[in-house]
Amino acid sequence: MFRKEHMKKIVLLNTLFTPLIGFAQLQTVFKQKVDSIYDKNKDAVGIIVHVEAPKHNISWSYAKDVADTSTNQALEDQQPVLIASNTKPYVAAAILRLVEKGELSIDQPIANLLSKKTRHLFESDGYNLAVITIKNLLSHTSGIQDYVDEAYFEFVNQHPKYKWKKDEQIKRSIDIGNPQPVGEKFSYADINYLLLTEIIEQKTQQPFYAAIRNLLRYKELNLTKTWFINVEQYPENPCLSPISTQASTTGTRMPLILHGICTEAVG
Repeated sequence: MFRKEHMKKIVLLNTLFTPLIGFAQLQTVFKQKVDSIYDKNKDAVGIIVHVEAPKHNISWSYAKDVADTSTNQALEDQQPVLIASNTKPYVAAAILRLVEKGELSIDQPIANLLSKKTRHLFESDGYNLAVITIKNLLSHTSGIQDYVDEAYFEFVNQHPKYKWKKDEQIKRSIDIGNPQPVGEKFSYADINYLLLTEIIEQKTQQPFYAAIRNLLRYKELNLTKTWFINVEQYPENPCLSPISTQASTTGTRMPLILHGICTEAVG
């Protein structure tokens, strides 16, 4: 086993000598590394990797194996894929934009920020929403039971085309757990970000996906190939290839924030 100081030296040496290696050689190294990772993880459908290193004049993409297991269609390096829980930074950034605009405070309790229906459901189960803040939701310290557990995944696997509704996920969260102390423990839970999307909708009076698109200024950031699957229209000429199997199935069956974002760059 390497000691930490040895690992630091290796990383440092790699960084120092990277400029001395030709780009063509680096491509070969990158490709071999991805291939070796895939060979050790045969359950993976496919892998897409993008390396962006402007200081070294590197912009490289590579895809390994298939996009669709039913047709064995090759996976392409510009194929749109579902970014799953990487959706959460989009939601968090949208909330912080509302904070910047003075429409929310990071320490604001969520009691009056949710819909009456959602507030009633949680309060009737013993949750004190007056002490749970936006910061608690963002940092997964709300003490709210998540709706995702082993039974949830089992259902997902057995019903791959089932589309979960927000109300169903909230009800499941309430049914399978009890309120926990607020702010005392980190507990990763999709329910936190589900509630943040509702807060976005309540504040902007827009569907969360439209509000996030506007708040984050997709056009200005050139996010022309990024969209919420199943609720936004497939962009014109979004990528070189059709959406991959991973995005078309997982996006339908596991909408972590109602639905996932598909984007040309994953990372």
